Amino acid sequence: MMISGHSFFRRDAVPVSGVALLTTLLFAKLMFTTSLMIAAQVIVGSCSLAQADEPSALPPTSIDQIVIRKGLSKRERTQAGVIEEISGQNVVLRRPGNTVEIIKLRDITTLRFQKSAEFDDGLIKLRSREWPAALVSLQAAAKNEPRMWVVREIRAAIAQTQRALGQFEECIATVESILEQDPESRHAVELPLTWDERLPQAHRIVMNAADLQSRSLARRLTAASALLQDSAHQESALLTLQAVQQSARGVLQQLAETQQWRIRLLQPDELKNAEISRWTEQAHYYDRRTRSGPEFLIGRALMAVHDYDNAATSLLWMPLLEPLDPPTTAASLADAITALEMSGRTMEAARLRAEISESPPQPTPAASGK
Repeated sequence: MMISGHSFFRRDAVPVSGVALLTTLLFAKLMFTTSLMIAAQVIVGSCSLAQADEPSALPPTSIDQIVIRKGLSKRERTQAGVIEEISGQNVVLRRPGNTVEIIKLRDITTLRFQKSAEFDDGLIKLRSREWPAALVSLQAAAKNEPRMWVVREIRAAIAQTQRALGQFEECIATVESILEQDPESRHAVELPLTWDERLPQAHRIVMNAADLQSRSLARRLTAASALLQDSAHQESALLTLQAVQQSARGVLQQLAETQQWRIRLLQPDELKNAEISRWTEQAHYYDRRTRSGPEFLIGRALMAVHDYDNAATSLLWMPLLEPLDPPTTAASLADAITALEMSGRTMEAARLRAEISESPPQPTPAASGK
């Protein structure tokens, strides 16, 4: 769904064999090379409820617009009104005539609403990867925004910016502030989780075993993710992920479950096609941004069983559709290029490499943590 910048990717939108389509679109959009579009969806993904057609001074009564697609016909209808709340997987819309309608996010393809000049400026700077300037604008927007659901959208964008800057502790705190108001928020995906243990430590949050006992589910999840590849803490980290999965709800629960897949990637020779198929089926039920990390893991698993064509499809998800932090997005793109080469798609791989050389990703500052 394009929540005005945000897009929840429909589950059936990319076929498993869609490598050619993905790569074609990638070039058409100048690909989101590694980190370069983390900004675009850095606000598009989380704060993505943001991209209204025009900036506005936020009048007390604004007309928002939702495009809904549901049913077998997939026909779209546009509904105008005032959005009163977005929480969990629901949008509360007050329609003309004072009728209140609750709409599922999964049925929404586009959502437009008015936003402040600061919010708009923050989005623009995020797209151009001007992280520090974006952070300043977004923080100002959050202070002046009267609608609490919009404040959460702004905070989600702030969290993405903090993650891109390597401000991981600040990122956790920002996401926690969202989850305090909306425990099932899709914005849990902005936590600085570890999706690739191969990355240098400077690009991953550093946490310790004590964090596994935190009262905050978000912090416990992040700590377990950070410590999962550490043999000294692996068992306790895995138990923590299982506990969070049982007690959390919404996207937080989904993330806790999919993080457990990483245990299997630590022993790639033992991976089975059947379990990868189960992962793939499960990921189809996640929204577009939540799906980014799991698709990366699926792609790596498919590489391990030498299914390079399908691996490339999964590995292109993050750089093309929903970039996370720049280093992880870069790793996903690099693996996608390798998969394309191994599958015999050498021309597509070469074009991707050329795009990278023309638009090299900006480095991310060293991780802040303990």
